[in-house]
Amino acid sequence: MRYLTISILALGIGIMGCGGGSSNIPTQISFYNNLDSARAAAARAGKPMIIEFYADWSAYSDTLETITFADSIVISLSKDILFVRVDSEQDTTLARQFAIAGYPTVVVAKPDGTEIDRILGYMPPNEFYNQVQLYLQGKEILEDYLTRLEDEPDNPEYLMLIGEKYAGRSDRTNAIEFYSRVLQLDQDNRRGLGARALAAICDVHARSQNYQAALEAANELIRRYPNSPEAENALALTGFFAAQSGDNKSAAAIYRTYLRQFPNGKNDWVLRRLADIEEKL
Repeated sequence: MRYLTISILALGIGIMGCGGGSSNIPTQISFYNNLDSARAAAARAGKPMIIEFYADWSAYSDTLETITFADSIVISLSKDILFVRVDSEQDTTLARQFAIAGYPTVVVAKPDGTEIDRILGYMPPNEFYNQVQLYLQGKEILEDYLTRLEDEPDNPEYLMLIGEKYAGRSDRTNAIEFYSRVLQLDQDNRRGLGARALAAICDVHARSQNYQAALEAANELIRRYPNSPEAENALALTGFFAAQSGDNKSAAAIYRTYLRQFPNGKNDWVLRRLADIEEKL
């Protein structure tokens, strides 16, 4: 539902920075490195927080910081929002507490630290700015979509978005429940959501290292939607899941099939994985 994020920037509407000149706008973001200190400061000032969970090895974490957080429009948010950085590999307890599913994850929180919603992965500056503004207005957050669903209980787009929200919180049970409802409503993949839902179910299982369930979801996607955009990636992943389950022989056969079917495929890692397996066979 990204169409909602465009109008805010285009119309110049926003919660932050609506009045006054630019003289008080900071030139760079000052990050807190301790969430407890940031939470105390946010409570005193009545300011919301942006909490970035990152990992040093994550290329997208680096891109978020060097591009998005270095852009003036995002920097302007720090006038009225406290920014916090959390090294998830160092503070594993906090990462578990927030059920971080991938990096980077940006949690937008109220002054008392209560989560409003989160942004998963890299997001360009203007889109990031708009998304934060919407979250602070209570729009496009999980509760917003759940409320919308009450009026349109069979809206597959809402169901898909809600599933993604739960998956981003590592709530696998609810994520799979909503993805499964999408699959039921778009069994012929006419909306392009059936294959997406199965791919998402596959991803949920993979992130929890349930590779057998992930393999079954990927195979079902290939069987039901062989011509979908998601089928190529699903085939490559079946090889990976087979290898993770200890079946290198099947994994190698799947990788070879993938390379025959998609000689110019987007999953260039398949060739490297196949070479590694062939050394062991």
